[in-house]
Amino acid sequence: MLLAALLVDLSRLDDLALTVLRPGSAGLRGVPDSVTVVTAGVDDCAAALARCLADADAVWPLAPESDGLLESISRMALQNGKLLIGSSPDAVHLAGSKYLTSQVLRAAGITVVPTYFSADTLPSDAQAWIAKPDDGAGCTDIHLFSSAALAREWIAARPACAVVLQPYVAGRPCSLSLLCGSNEVFLMGCNEQRIAAADHQIHYLGSTVNSISDTDGRLEQLARRVVAAIPGLWGYVGIDLIITEQGPVVLEVNPRMTMCHAGLHDSLGVNPAGMLIDLLRSGRCSEPRRQKNRQVSIDIHDGLSQR
Repeated sequence: MLLAALLVDLSRLDDLALTVLRPGSAGLRGVPDSVTVVTAGVDDCAAALARCLADADAVWPLAPESDGLLESISRMALQNGKLLIGSSPDAVHLAGSKYLTSQVLRAAGITVVPTYFSADTLPSDAQAWIAKPDDGAGCTDIHLFSSAALAREWIAARPACAVVLQPYVAGRPCSLSLLCGSNEVFLMGCNEQRIAAADHQIHYLGSTVNSISDTDGRLEQLARRVVAAIPGLWGYVGIDLIITEQGPVVLEVNPRMTMCHAGLHDSLGVNPAGMLIDLLRSGRCSEPRRQKNRQVSIDIHDGLSQR
């Protein structure tokens, strides 16, 4: 859904020829006829990526941070002399680690969910604990436990994986959709996330784009502080946070496009891909036409519906 929305938006812009590299087993619907789709199996994926890099002027990686994939593709693009549409590899490396992100943001004075490794001394006042891969993306392999002891037992059964622990924080799960340039941060979306827990596992069900008001500018100010704390963030960036009774608490930073971007065009009334290309070419992005953003609901099972 996310990739198709981006390709549709990019196809509406002039002077762009689009090629997308996809795993051969993955279906892709809603892609404009003008887009060239290159499929590759597991064995020839590296060779296909090298061919696509050789033919491209610019590279826009949408890969997850897991296993260093987003970072490695970003580095390959720069090593091949291509224009990288995205955050720097160093920024991806930092933001791709839940632990490093927590340490850097806390050092910058930003309220963030504390993040620990299993061997660390844990506070005793947490109601419950979240265990997740340090470099995980989305809600993949995120588990909820009623105690630190149970979480540590689960982690001990996965010795080959870098897993972190975070205390469960009660509140409203939200995300911020940002467009970041060298000298500016544009807050495109304040979104509520639909999160559910079943069988001790956390599931992401979707989001409502621009359903949260930021009339006092508090969330925009928070976004600017987060971006300033992680040099090299550029282009589309997402911040996951929890709005508590005491205020917003940052959960993690996504140095890439997130699912909410699939609803931004309808919400803003302007092509968000065009905003990024304007930023790339001139250092400035076009402003949305609407006085008030429209709420757009994204469901990862049923597709995109507006309300």
